[in-house]
Amino acid sequence: MAKVSISREFILQAMQHEGVKRQLRVVADRIERRAQSLAGADDVELNTEVREFTRPGGRPVAQVVADNSAQEFGTASVNRYRILGRAAEEAS
Repeated sequence: MAKVSISREFILQAMQHEGVKRQLRVVADRIERRAQSLAGADDVELNTEVREFTRPGGRPVAQVVADNSAQEFGTASVNRYRILGRAAEEAS
């Protein structure tokens, strides 16, 4: 039986493929829409955006971020809603 090896360059090229980046964006958009829906249901003002970038090791990322981390994690004066966390759990 022949030994198969996959080079690091092959993996880096696969990660940079437009289809991979497009699918990451599709999932991030779905999470963002669900987060907005959850925020509306909880009567919470939440501004979100999808940021796309490539990590130093070459892995592409599409990340949903919100403008108010206090709503996500809670503080002494702000209730914890965990909207992004709940939206991400539902998307997986």
